[in-house]
Amino acid sequence: MASEQQIEANRTNAKRSTGPRTAEGKARSRQNALRHGLSRSVTADDLGAERLARQIMEGRTLEALPFELADVVRAKLELGRIRAVRHELLSALLKSPHGRWAKRLRGLERYERAAYAKQKRILRTDGA
Repeated sequence: MASEQQIEANRTNAKRSTGPRTAEGKARSRQNALRHGLSRSVTADDLGAERLARQIMEGRTLEALPFELADVVRAKLELGRIRAVRHELLSALLKSPHGRWAKRLRGLERYERAAYAKQKRILRTDGA
């Protein structure tokens, strides 16, 4: 049980950290997940995906593929990124069994489903 002094300190600290106050600050913070989280676009990794696709194709003549290999590589990189986050969350959950880690793991499923769906769409493409 928290003491009166701890409760008062918590209240004081809560008043200090109110988050962004201006409309501009709120709008900027609303975009954080798109810049830093799993919602961000993987276009920054496009160069790496193109390079990896070229390395995979090196010495092969698979011109008849019905999909762009670079798109498949991008989808795989996205899934790898999600798996890395899942691993970090599971490690944190094992170290400190706290409800917030389980909640974040459940939230991660949405991104994983979307990434798998994107990969399936790419692989189903018939070149048309």
